[in-house]
Amino acid sequence: MAPRRKSIKALRGSLNNILDKENDYLRSLSDYQTRVRRRESIRNCKNIPEYDLQRKIELEVKIKEGSSRLLAAAQHPGQSLEAARALFTSNERMSTYMTELEHRGENASLKTNISDNNGKLFISDLRFPLMWRDSDHFKNRGDHRRFAVFCLARVGAEIQDTSLLYPVDREQTDISFPDVLLFNNVSAEFQLTLEIYSHMLQEDLSIASTRRKIRRTIHSSISKTVGRKFVASLRDENDSSKTPQFDLPAYANMTLDDTDGNVRSHDLTLNNKLGNKAHTLPLFGHFCCRLAIQPNFIDKETLDGFVIVNNRRYWARLRGFQIESWKSKKLVEKLEKPTCTICVNRETLVRRSKSVNNQLRIINNTDNIEKRDVMEFDSNEDLQRWFDQLTMRIEEHSRWKHAAINLQRTPCSDSLTKHINVRNCFTDNKRQGSIYDDTPLISNIFQETQGIFK
Repeated sequence: MAPRRKSIKALRGSLNNILDKENDYLRSLSDYQTRVRRRESIRNCKNIPEYDLQRKIELEVKIKEGSSRLLAAAQHPGQSLEAARALFTSNERMSTYMTELEHRGENASLKTNISDNNGKLFISDLRFPLMWRDSDHFKNRGDHRRFAVFCLARVGAEIQDTSLLYPVDREQTDISFPDVLLFNNVSAEFQLTLEIYSHMLQEDLSIASTRRKIRRTIHSSISKTVGRKFVASLRDENDSSKTPQFDLPAYANMTLDDTDGNVRSHDLTLNNKLGNKAHTLPLFGHFCCRLAIQPNFIDKETLDGFVIVNNRRYWARLRGFQIESWKSKKLVEKLEKPTCTICVNRETLVRRSKSVNNQLRIINNTDNIEKRDVMEFDSNEDLQRWFDQLTMRIEEHSRWKHAAINLQRTPCSDSLTKHINVRNCFTDNKRQGSIYDDTPLISNIFQETQGIFK
């Protein structure tokens, strides 16, 4: 018995060494993917000019190769799911980049539109309500389905992905993603497509675990020779479907009209073309998120210099949608409040004076009261520069609609980097805060009834 025990210990030791090497290999692949994504996140946060599409494609090819190796070597469901998600996302990006390259090849004038007239688009606080039956959720019985879920957000040729959450089951009333997704250089005419992908996990509680139960029964009921052949056939069948496949149960399209500094509810289009309804994530027809946008020129100085405003000489600057003026430049450096301000919006009229050289007349109408301001410049070149920029600001104010009137709350760069780099792969087994619990229905009804009786 002693030699046999030694051989068993030696076999276990060799298996442990193999597993340690495999785990080191998988860990290095995971670190590689994390570092690549972190580099992309930092690049977005610092607003560095975008790489050429060719270099982006090369980057995705490397990520795809690493994901394929990770998927082939994966021994645990979590590794397979993460590798499959990374592989799927890389394929989607490569397909989008190739299509963009073809469009640019057909039209040489199509270039990356990096402009101060564009903006930054943020999407965060993603929450998707789930429709479980009362008996399934509250009594924790009946529906044994468990899902792995993530989202893709597309704007033009840019694709951002959320973390992968699993297992999502009947204990959760909604899915909450911790990610903050950022898109740079987004025009006011953007269209964001949000896609939610899901994969139903095959576990002991599902009928898909029947093969596993059969294998256990085989070893105890028939001979080892016949059992090995039968198990091998089952293993081959399972290996053919080793790669987790993600379905698209729903999507949503959003534009500038849907942006807001607060969390809002949006419509979700359910995909009715999926074949097996029993494997579909039980989504509701709505979801919540914070979709905020900030034009690039809101907090940037476009023009500055000494200008005569209403017969007084000021140091003036054009920032966002207003002209700010101080009695001296030193007051600006001391962060003093401007002495006077002139609004520039879609209703503003800018006219050149016909009687006086190098003079502009700015007309605003507020509460049916017309206000006229006069700006005089030292040269015709200065007048032309201010006239062009003021005309552009009036046009941009019309393009950006409500986003130009009210500055929307957006995440700061530091917290944004933390959010993007964090990948929470597991949801808490405890019941999360429900979207229904967070909705103050009673106070809303009270306010509505007060409004009716008034």
